Order: sequence, then structure tokens, then C-alpha cells
Amino acid sequence: MLKNLFLFFNNQCSTRPCRATLTLAATVRQHFGLTQAELAAFVGVNQQFLAAVEAGRKQLGPVADQRLQVLARQLPPPDGHGPVPPAFTDGDEAPPPDPAEAAEGLAALRQRLDRCQWLRTDLTYKVGQQRQPNQARHQRRRWAVRVLGPLLAAPLPQPDWLAPGGPALPLPPYPRATPDAARDTHWLEGLALRLAATTAPLSPAAAALARARLRGLEAEIQELTAAILEFEK
Repeated sequence: MLKNLFLFFNNQCSTRPCRATLTLAATVRQHFGLTQAELAAFVGVNQQFLAAVEAGRKQLGPVADQRLQVLARQLPPPDGHGPVPPAFTDGDEAPPPDPAEAAEGLAALRQRLDRCQWLRTDLTYKVGQQRQPNQARHQRRRWAVRVLGPLLAAPLPQPDWLAPGGPALPLPPYPRATPDAARDTHWLEGLALRLAATTAPLSPAAAALARARLRGLEAEIQELTAAILEFEK
């Protein structure tokens, strides 16, 4: 069967001008923008073997050559029967994209711009908090929330009536540290909520990282804004 396939392709080449396998493989790769590994996978050989074929050191077998002819038939005339490709260019000379693709790309740019602007606002606030002279006060408030709950609910110490001179301090007429535990607990919970809503000052390392990210976001926002203006022309 392999012999018959080999004779078939020899007859094909005898009836029309036929390129050498090396030139045909390279032409097919260039036409479809394939890598050696991709074309090798299609024809059923490894990349090293295909490289040797293109260098003229080896030839494709009948089965692999038949696979190559599948793509070769899609070359434009006179080499094949496929369509003529559009004029592909690089860089700024690329043709305008499809309107649907352009709208999708513009929407993606705007979405990223919105995200970057939000991140910039958040980081600007955090960096600004770092510069405020209230770090010690913030830490003290956290400490107060942590310790006041148990202290307000704790029972008052019993007076030492046997101490010389009597009790050291007069005690209030209620058994615990506060006369209204429910009210004071509610007040403390409010303090804790306000503290949780306050951004904690950044550590020096975190503040440096935030400033670096802020500079990167500023640059990205400028690039995105310029790209959106270019899209909207």
C-alpha cells in the first residue's frame, strides 16, 4: 500500500510542476504561519526530522508526504486550490480590526481603566493614612477595644474591711465596674465598628510597596487613556 501511495504522488508530480519536499514544507509553514513543531505534529514526524527535511538531509516518507499534501492543496494558485490570504502586516500598519472586535477591545480597555482608577484611589488613601500622625492613636484604640470589654464586665473588688484604717477606696453602690453593662457594651461595639472601618496605617515596607504600585497604576492609566482615545478616533 505504501508503495502505491509513493507511485501516486510521483504521478502527481509528473503531471504538474512539483516543488521539492524541502521547499514545499517551508512554503506551507510560511503560508499558514506554523512553527516546525506544529507542522511536524500535523504530518506525523518529530521536529528534528522535519528540520532535517527542510535542510535537505532527509525526505518525508509517503504517509508523511501525503499529510503535507493536505495542506499544500490549500496553497493559493498555481501551487494549490486554496484562497489567497489577505495582506498581513506588522506593527502600526496593521489593517483596522473588525468592528465587533474593536468594540470588544474598547470595552475591555475601559473596564481595565475603571479598575486601575479605583485601585489608585484606594492606594492613595492608604498611603495618605500612613502619613497622618495618628498611628499611635490607632494602636491605642485597638488596645482599648480589646481590654475594655472584659474590664467593664468584671466585678468590682471587695473592700478589705479588716485593713488598717478601713477600705482604701470607697466603692460605688453597684457590683460591677459599670452601672449599665448593656449600654456600655453597645458603646464599645460601636467603637469597635468604627475602628474596623478605619484603614490601619501601613508598615514601612507595605507603604513602600503601595507607593511603587501607585506609580505603576499612574503609568498604566496614562497608557490606557491614550489607547482609548486612539480607538475612539
